[in-house]
Amino acid sequence: MNNSFHENRSVGLLMTFIGGMMDSYTYIRYGAFASAQTGNIILAIIQAYERQWNMVGKKLLSTLFFFIGILLAKFMIDYFKRKEHHFWRLFLLYFEAAVFFVISLDFLQPHPAIITIMIAFTAAIQWVSFDKINGLAYTNLFTTGNLKGVATNLYDYLSTKNPDAKARFLHFLSVVVAFIVGAIISVFSYRMIGTNAVLIIAALFLYLALSESFLVWRFQRNTNIMQKK
Repeated sequence: MNNSFHENRSVGLLMTFIGGMMDSYTYIRYGAFASAQTGNIILAIIQAYERQWNMVGKKLLSTLFFFIGILLAKFMIDYFKRKEHHFWRLFLLYFEAAVFFVISLDFLQPHPAIITIMIAFTAAIQWVSFDKINGLAYTNLFTTGNLKGVATNLYDYLSTKNPDAKARFLHFLSVVVAFIVGAIISVFSYRMIGTNAVLIIAALFLYLALSESFLVWRFQRNTNIMQKK
């Protein structure tokens, strides 16, 4: 394990799986997307024409806080890089687990606008902070760019038989599949257990945070042992 634990394939695919769950759950439950701000803007324009102002406001606030989340994530990347704190993203995983647990609580349910803002803000930070798998770019919140990666690299491989193009094709394909499976699981979970489906998202973030914390602890312990020899 190295300092870039967040680039591990298992981390990236699970984050993408969760991203699929987040987007589908948020749309089913609140009529807005967690991360697909293009969709939110288009829906806001349509709903403004139909004078559904409460729906418009919710989507515009979601887009605004998504934007703020991106700015904050960029700031954190620069700040912790200067401080040489390599594993700060672990705290983001615990933060996301806490956010989705809070979202499940009854006192927030009458306030869908607040919930969509919380999800959009959190999703934006996740998107910027976890953006590579083994050095290859990917998107864990929506899949249009990943689909482009599947198609272009498949074409390149079929045209040139370049093994690097094949590796990139398989990389993007696995990401797309993870997103789709996450969305499917989210839909079925919501139909079976209703709003408690959001607790699955919280549990997955907590599992990822705890498992990666253990790996980081073991890595640092072994590093310290080697330095003492």
